[in-house]
Amino acid sequence: MDLTSGLLIGRVRGIEIRVHFSWIFIFTLVAWSLATYYGTQYPEWGEVGRYIGGAATAVMFFVSVLLHELSHAFVAQHFKMPVPSITLFIFGGVSNIMGEMNSARQEFLIAIAGPAMSFVLGVVLILIATGIGGNLGEVIAYLGFVNMILAVFNLLPGFPLDGGRVFRSILWARTKDHLKATRIASYAGSGIGWIMIVGGLLFVLTGNLFGLWYVMIGFFLKSAAESAYSQLLVERALERIRASDVMRPAPTPLPEDTLVQRIVDEHVLAAGERCVLLERDGRVTGLLTTTDLAKVPRDRWPLTRAHEVMVQTEQVATCEPSTAVAEAMRTMATRDVHQLPVIDGGQLVGILTRGDILAQLETRMRFGMVGGGPNSRA
Repeated sequence: MDLTSGLLIGRVRGIEIRVHFSWIFIFTLVAWSLATYYGTQYPEWGEVGRYIGGAATAVMFFVSVLLHELSHAFVAQHFKMPVPSITLFIFGGVSNIMGEMNSARQEFLIAIAGPAMSFVLGVVLILIATGIGGNLGEVIAYLGFVNMILAVFNLLPGFPLDGGRVFRSILWARTKDHLKATRIASYAGSGIGWIMIVGGLLFVLTGNLFGLWYVMIGFFLKSAAESAYSQLLVERALERIRASDVMRPAPTPLPEDTLVQRIVDEHVLAAGERCVLLERDGRVTGLLTTTDLAKVPRDRWPLTRAHEVMVQTEQVATCEPSTAVAEAMRTMATRDVHQLPVIDGGQLVGILTRGDILAQLETRMRFGMVGGGPNSRA
């Protein structure tokens, strides 16, 4: 699931707030469940009133989730870490924090910020509900208790939950070994995932279908914990490699009025190139990849010029020869591209492709060039 994409609904301090398509499912489920609950508790609200109340409470809940994620993001920004986006999705939200933690203290503060915000929100909402009273007070109190539950759940000591990151930061501080701390926290995350899966199945066997939700969350936690550790292994394998070590020589740019048909025949099919650079009057003006070409209907290839479908130079993500390959991979994932032009002093010196990076990774994994030791962070 690509959690860096989704519908852009706004920006806060330069952070894009996005809604993933899967969020629609959980929003609908939460709104419907609350409407059913309100219909039972407050029959005087009527049919329309209970659905309005359910939808409004669901919106307030996801505002709470957003505030939770913004807390992580703001603390990360305090430590000069870029946060391009926050995405709301089926299991809540995720902050896309770029770069790596420099210390156990830094990770602890970023991780604990979210649960702390949820806890404070819960206390404030419950106090407000106590002062208001009545049906509205009960609804606000309910939302306050949900925030308290969110805080407690996120503090479970299993990676990649916030509690798992807090747990990892403590292990990191004690062992001085970031990789070992991640491995232990990931095992804890997998264990919690399995507990939720088994517990959910037991609920289902007793006739409580709500247990399926626990099963889904359990599978998500288990797979997320395993992939987080695998991702760190990949980054460790690549962290000392620079773009200049892996990049291909810069291809000769083609005129930007070249027909798409010729590019496909002579460069993609015949030469196996996955991207071509385009120029006008000796100046590189854009990039055209196989993904861009695939969007052009085949019957239009003989009639379409490259400049009509290319990505303009100013929109192309690039890197420098000294850029760490691990950082370049994160850029590719964030921008959803498979290659980066390598620029040195304003001049194109090469192309860094995802395939070449993966080939380098496979070689290093084969020879066991992954692990802690000198690369461990204190």
